[in-house]
Amino acid sequence: MRWEQFKFDYRVQLRTLQSDLIQIEAYKEAALNLVLPPPWREQLDRLNRIRAVHGTTALEGNPLTEEEVGRQMEMLDEGAPSAPDQSRDQQQVRNAARAQQWIRETFVPGGRPIRLSDILHMHQMVTQGSDEVNNVPGRLRNHSVVVGSQALGGVHRGAPHERLPLLMDDFIAFITSRQARAEHPVVQALLAHFFLVTLHPFGDGNGRVSRLVEASILFHGTYNVLGFYGLSNYFYRNGDEYKLLLQRSRRSQPFDLSEFVAFGVRGFAAELKGINNFIKTKLNRLVYRDALQRAFNTRVSKRRYTISQRENGLLEFLLQQTEPMDPFADEPSAKLKYADLCQTPYIKAAYANVTDRTFHRELTRLAELGFIKLTNGGSEPAIEIDFNAIGRH
Repeated sequence: MRWEQFKFDYRVQLRTLQSDLIQIEAYKEAALNLVLPPPWREQLDRLNRIRAVHGTTALEGNPLTEEEVGRQMEMLDEGAPSAPDQSRDQQQVRNAARAQQWIRETFVPGGRPIRLSDILHMHQMVTQGSDEVNNVPGRLRNHSVVVGSQALGGVHRGAPHERLPLLMDDFIAFITSRQARAEHPVVQALLAHFFLVTLHPFGDGNGRVSRLVEASILFHGTYNVLGFYGLSNYFYRNGDEYKLLLQRSRRSQPFDLSEFVAFGVRGFAAELKGINNFIKTKLNRLVYRDALQRAFNTRVSKRRYTISQRENGLLEFLLQQTEPMDPFADEPSAKLKYADLCQTPYIKAAYANVTDRTFHRELTRLAELGFIKLTNGGSEPAIEIDFNAIGRH
């Protein structure tokens, strides 16, 4: 990096991004046009907040799991004070959660653009009480920094500290300029992220602040659909590529940001797809239960209905047991091994007075009716819900 030649100048080949940007718009509109029940909206928001906080802190080396991050955020939401023996990692998570909430309250759609004072406040919030070695919360650094590694594209020297006040003013002017605002909001957010983390204006917390700035632009542009997520989770799951592309993008000036922006745009499309998967899975299960009720009440002969009471109970049990572990997964139904199903207390109780052959026959019949799929995963048979039953019954 030659700081004497530095300018907020870049190249991005937008032609290669069009299909992903179109996908983003489609996923966004699909999510915004649905009126979700409050419990679904609350669950979606909570899951996204946890993933965002876990992603942005884990990228900086925080070892806390998503489960522990969720506990810290729940305690914070309930107003529980910090414990005297709270660790630096726990404080870092709470800081990120507070900053996240401040972002969503401050950068409302159609509101004012971001200011330098906002960025300094973000930094104070994310590093207060947790990152204070060679770092003053809310203050630009007054020393030189070198970050990165040869394994991930090489090292990067941040901007000379004596030039940071002027460069940060220029950064705000750039990111609020007509040129930047003319870009798609997701592209604009990624440009802000790249240039801020390249300046590296703070002693610590630069990555977290850059991702908050990115999220603030997405909020301002109504692109943070149904919860707070941004790109932190995607960057964490693809951490090596994220760091490698940042460093690769700095090798020439003007900066060629095509690869980094394409990477981020793909990631944002994937995040929005996950939101739609969550909604689709919820809706599928809700409507599937209606199909079960219709089948249970539909007479096919004098003494028989489409499904019996025991079969209805079995399908309801399977519906619960095949809920995807990842609520954002592409597949709406997890697979349940036949051997594991046979050992569940529910099956043992429901089929206690009949033979194994009866249980197997009913499973086969439900598969023939299209309520479930029976598959052979290797040598072990497995069962999953077939949501096409919604259109058949």
